[in-house]
Amino acid sequence: MFKWFRTSTITLMVLHVLLVTSGYIVTKIGLAEFPPFVFGFWRFLVGLLVVLVITFALKCWPRVKRADWPRFVILAVMAVPLNQLLYLYGMKYTLPSHASFLYAGTAIFALILSALLKYERLRWFKSAAILLSLTGVIVVATGSDGPLIHSEFFLGDMLVLAGVVVWAAYTVLGKPMVQKYGALPTTMVCLIIGSLLGLPLMAKPALDMDYSQVTWHGWGSVVYTGFMITAAAYIVWYSLLRRVDPSQVAILTTPQPVVATGLSIWLLGESLKLNLVVGGLLVLSGVVTMEAPALYRRTFGREVKSETQG
Repeated sequence: MFKWFRTSTITLMVLHVLLVTSGYIVTKIGLAEFPPFVFGFWRFLVGLLVVLVITFALKCWPRVKRADWPRFVILAVMAVPLNQLLYLYGMKYTLPSHASFLYAGTAIFALILSALLKYERLRWFKSAAILLSLTGVIVVATGSDGPLIHSEFFLGDMLVLAGVVVWAAYTVLGKPMVQKYGALPTTMVCLIIGSLLGLPLMAKPALDMDYSQVTWHGWGSVVYTGFMITAAAYIVWYSLLRRVDPSQVAILTTPQPVVATGLSIWLLGESLKLNLVVGGLLVLSGVVTMEAPALYRRTFGREVKSETQG
């Protein structure tokens, strides 16, 4: 049944989950010593240098047609300055567990946008997935001690949620470029252009800041997120995509919010509240509900086909 599921795939999945989930924790630590704009400046700078090295080493810069440059610029703005600044400002005022569960709903928001643009038809199980995940998002963003707007993390959750919507839009609107130029070249172009556009916006706060109080924890978080999240996580992600289908990757990476919550409780002393547990389960249920039918068809379809040929 799972002959396609090799040990190397499990290793890559575990590595990707650890890289991404640790990013939430490390970012939160860094934001304790840096304002979001300053943290973003240094992270973008480190990430840009790493991405340039990867692009040069892998020779993955595509020959972009002149007519496609405007779309690339729009995608770059969405992927880096807009998405990342919303994420960083959100992380300043919320918890890693909240952010990880909200980002777990990216596929749901991408599905909603695809349906609105008529790229994809909404089937009953996808509608059910949207309902489950959106309910989960509301529950996660709701404090257990009062109404939604009275949650101490409400502002941060809303900023992170806005970043999730932007990332989902980037994913959907970037699909034609991915199909035309390939996933890795498209990503490299967007990251490089986006970083070059975002760095000037954050240069003045970064130059004006007094760094005398910044410890190695702060600088370490900048280097870690710039290198490990921007470079290593992307390489592992594309290695996974070469081995399994995108829908299967979505299923394999659903442990991310659970691991992020566990790390946040262990390392940051976060307390586990009922709204996070219930909302998180709803979000994950929505993702699984949306992807499980495709995973089932591919997995059992391959098995049946193999037995028939045998």
